[in-house]
Amino acid sequence: MKHLTSTLLPTYLYNTSILVLGTSFLTLILGVSTAWFVTIYNFPFRRQFEWILILPLAIPTFINAISYVGLTDYAGPIRILLRSMGTDIYLDLMNHFGAIFTMSFVLYPYVYVTSRSAFLLQSASLIEVSRSLGQSMNKTFRKVVFPLAWPAIFAGLILVIMEVLNDYGVVSYFGIPTFTVGIFRSWLALGDLPTATFLSLVVLIFVVALLIIEFKANQNKKTSVDKSEVSFSRLDPKRKWMVFIACFIPVLIGFIIPVLQQIWWFFLSYTPEIWSQLYLLAKHTATLGAITSLLIVTLSIILVYTFRLVNKKGIKRTISKLPLLGYAMPGAVIAVGIIALILMIDPTLIYSGVIALIFGYTVRFFAVGYGSIESGFEKISKQLDDAAVSMGSGTFRNLVKIHVPILKPVLLGAMIMVFVDVAKELPLTLILRPFNYETLATNAFQYAKDEMAPRSASSSLLIIFASAIPVYYLNRILHRK
Repeated sequence: MKHLTSTLLPTYLYNTSILVLGTSFLTLILGVSTAWFVTIYNFPFRRQFEWILILPLAIPTFINAISYVGLTDYAGPIRILLRSMGTDIYLDLMNHFGAIFTMSFVLYPYVYVTSRSAFLLQSASLIEVSRSLGQSMNKTFRKVVFPLAWPAIFAGLILVIMEVLNDYGVVSYFGIPTFTVGIFRSWLALGDLPTATFLSLVVLIFVVALLIIEFKANQNKKTSVDKSEVSFSRLDPKRKWMVFIACFIPVLIGFIIPVLQQIWWFFLSYTPEIWSQLYLLAKHTATLGAITSLLIVTLSIILVYTFRLVNKKGIKRTISKLPLLGYAMPGAVIAVGIIALILMIDPTLIYSGVIALIFGYTVRFFAVGYGSIESGFEKISKQLDDAAVSMGSGTFRNLVKIHVPILKPVLLGAMIMVFVDVAKELPLTLILRPFNYETLATNAFQYAKDEMAPRSASSSLLIIFASAIPVYYLNRILHRK
């Protein structure tokens, strides 16, 4: 432990801090600027950019990293093009800068979504008053819009930081020792559970501190009473296309280029035998995703409906938020906690198949299903419950006959979002999976680690296309604001 605190801990802390600060800064610029452009300016394809800007979330960070390393290495298309032009430049992305770059262009939609929601909720009259007082649109944004929207923007930034803390694929592939890498090395390589637990506790303390800061920020959150729509600001033709380019670049770097690279690799490494392997990987991933999503949705319905019947608001508000803590914790931390719990109860259970893995997924992604279903229940008037009770209908019958049918679209959306999160999850899967049990995510990562990135393309593409489905639901949520 002395060796850990004197040598490794400062290294883990330094690298993790660099990645968190760098990614936070870049995602803040990308997310806030694109959200503001789409909200306030009228430019070519603006309505399409409203949802296209969310697409990079469909790509796991490690797949984006693999794609760009393949693009910039010696045999990649960029270096080949440079050599054909009579020159060559060594492009090294496997460092802190490369990790910040590849993660930021995938994670900025978290900030984009929360920023755009905040901008849409703000009163149009505030902007109009500022403009009538002679303030430019830029000054109005800096002095009026951004300060009011900051609590919501910060909530999106917290999600970005959580994803950076959870990341194992990028930092492991790039060889950057962070807390997550330390947890993996301690448990999987050395079998040192106390060290892995200690590192997990350090990360957990940091996560709790972030949640407290976010809670304090949300206490000061203010929304405008006037929900009139903001009128679009006019731009000259030149500036219209400049704004278009500013919105297109994040999508190009964060989604289009990685997908094209994966498609190229797929055709480059294609063999007829690939379908049998892909079927097995898809079967494992689909089984885990289906069981987890069904379990989470069922538990969420029971929990939310129970809290709906409870009249004590203070207890209800406190207890109902506890399940949401799992999403804030990195997958590696949850995995180590589950392993420690299993070893305390019965060490033989460590070989109990996928049960521990499903349990880990449920803890990690419970907030995804719970939050959606809670929002759905809030839109159902309690007068409907009272009317059903007055007609002699029982509590359980009300849930089955009234609430569940009304909530069918919400339940389906929650299941899809949980399913996709399970398909993308890497750290938790690598630690808790049974021996020789592969999913699409672990298969793609393992091929990349073994310097066979083109072979990972089929799994990567399947994850990307499946993950693009929730973009539709996110866009619908934004339009309801």
